Amino acid sequence: MGKKSSVDLLPEELRQKLLELLHNPAVTQAQIAEAINEAAGAKVISKSTVNRYKLRMDKFEKKNKQVRDLADAYVAKYGGTERNKIGQVVNEQIRLAIFDLIGEVEEIKESGESEELKIEALTDILYKLSRGLRELEQADKINSERTKEIRAAALAEAAKVVEKEAKSAGLNEAALEIIKKKILGI
Repeated sequence: MGKKSSVDLLPEELRQKLLELLHNPAVTQAQIAEAINEAAGAKVISKSTVNRYKLRMDKFEKKNKQVRDLADAYVAKYGGTERNKIGQVVNEQIRLAIFDLIGEVEEIKESGESEELKIEALTDILYKLSRGLRELEQADKINSERTKEIRAAALAEAAKVVEKEAKSAGLNEAALEIIKKKILGI
């Protein structure tokens, strides 16, 4: 928490340049710091600042990949639409953000900041945690409703197919109703 990093304080065009350079494996972090400082006309970042930012960016990218993989596995296992997949991804991202905030609480407790700054930072984190949990609950509710809608639509479609095939096979209405109740649960 506390103050923003020197990368966060950079003008947008310099942050974009920093990101472009970070994605180029041929450029070292020292060269990146030098290029940004040169473009800024003053020493605004150091190599260690670039390194910390790169680590933070790598951590974020890794978490996003995990969330996407989880969403893909969910859709592969349970089926679903793209909307449902996006909802699952959002839920997992909120969970990860909440986890990160809990980690920040520990960092603040161990920091050398004044008690007043610690209380302010902890209050901000608690607000974010409660808001994140509320949003997560809402997202879970929406996803649950979407899943029910998708399953209901799939069952209705399956019932149409079963009815058509059953009639073409010569099954009577009583047998068709048993199939719908016992197998499809309709």
